[in-house]
Amino acid sequence: MTLDATLNCDCGESFGSYIIGDDENLMPLIDMANIACGEHGGDWDVMAASVKLAKQHGVKVGAHPSLPDRQGFGRREIKMAPESFYHCLLAQTASLQGFLKLNDMEMHHLKPHGCAFLMSAKDLEMARQSAKVAKLYGLPLVGLAGSQHEVACNEIGVELIPEWYADLYYNDDASLIGITRGEKRPPLTFEMVYNKVKTMIETKTWLSASGKTLQFPAHVSRVSICVHGDLPGASDVAKAVRAAIDDTKK
Repeated sequence: MTLDATLNCDCGESFGSYIIGDDENLMPLIDMANIACGEHGGDWDVMAASVKLAKQHGVKVGAHPSLPDRQGFGRREIKMAPESFYHCLLAQTASLQGFLKLNDMEMHHLKPHGCAFLMSAKDLEMARQSAKVAKLYGLPLVGLAGSQHEVACNEIGVELIPEWYADLYYNDDASLIGITRGEKRPPLTFEMVYNKVKTMIETKTWLSASGKTLQFPAHVSRVSICVHGDLPGASDVAKAVRAAIDDTKK
């Protein structure tokens, strides 16, 4: 069964005088924008501009809250009490909501960023806090199928949008291999990305970093494919993903 696929991207991560990502070229390619809310990237001016850019291109906007870790770009593990983690996500989501209201737009989804995402995929209590924020706003949670994200969503009564990463690698247990600072990754060619995305959509399978075949749970019928806007070549990766999605729908 072919999966119903969309393309999402982490956007709006510039702040102050620092330019991160290629939002101008990415936004026309994507279906969903996960906009940073100030704790790993983004600021009030960037949030305002990102929401306007998404509206211009008809892109659905979701909150992309992070652990409080701007210096580490939200990609370092930080231990927080469950209530404090909930408040951290809640405050960031609320800040983005104001800019959506200014532009007569509705928030579409919630997707934690970086280690907030990776840690909550494995930690049920963190996943519950993420799902609670999503439920408060009446939003689906973007997360990993078969992980604690899905357990928490089922428990709390929140819709899960299963996500898959075009520009990351997977462990043999289908968990993600996160991005580390200064890490050198082999370049991704258009053909490489196109082929693996098209295969995943058509077969629900892909390969781990070691070559093991991984598969979505049987109940999964849709997927949102993520491209990280801050990684080198993000626009080219997004073009390949867009082409693969569009070709599977012909």
